[in-house]
Amino acid sequence: MNGAERTAAGLRVTAVLASPHGSGSTAAAVDAVLDGCREAGAVCTLVDLRDGAADGFAGAVDAVEEADAVVFASPTYRATHTSLLASFLEHVERGARFETRAPLRGKAAAVVMTGAAPEHFLATEGLRATLASFYAVQVLAPSLHLARTAFGPDNSLTADASATGALHGRALVDLAAACRASGDIARLEPLV
Repeated sequence: MNGAERTAAGLRVTAVLASPHGSGSTAAAVDAVLDGCREAGAVCTLVDLRDGAADGFAGAVDAVEEADAVVFASPTYRATHTSLLASFLEHVERGARFETRAPLRGKAAAVVMTGAAPEHFLATEGLRATLASFYAVQVLAPSLHLARTAFGPDNSLTADASATGALHGRALVDLAAACRASGDIARLEPLV
């Protein structure tokens, strides 16, 4: 057993797919990240937000709460993440006054976004800042942004993009293990 397998023992990663289409390039990108998480020994679950809107995302919020790490995956629309992901985050409590839960606090997360052009990478920063500051999440940096050139005509990843996605997955498991081992990270509170 190597060091990554020892640190990942029992770690659970939940990927939150926020694509309104579900089966395109963003799904391929998150699959590559989850492959890396599995390589590092984590147990992975994929939650498609299209399936949870009707129940107020209750099942998705529960899956996030049970996870040690969360992958937030979204295409880039109008220079930001999808409204589907924004709507989901509005249903996630953060332990503020009159809230009973904080399912993201102290956890590790990765931001995975896809976009038409490389310069759309800045869209990841808005989501990263929201997760870190508003929810007290430890966000893997840099985020993963894959432009159209990272995909073949059938929306499959190129070999380089697939390897980069897997690297992000393995790094996320390392970060999640560090968060789980810390007694203080989970005690950090959102900025506001």
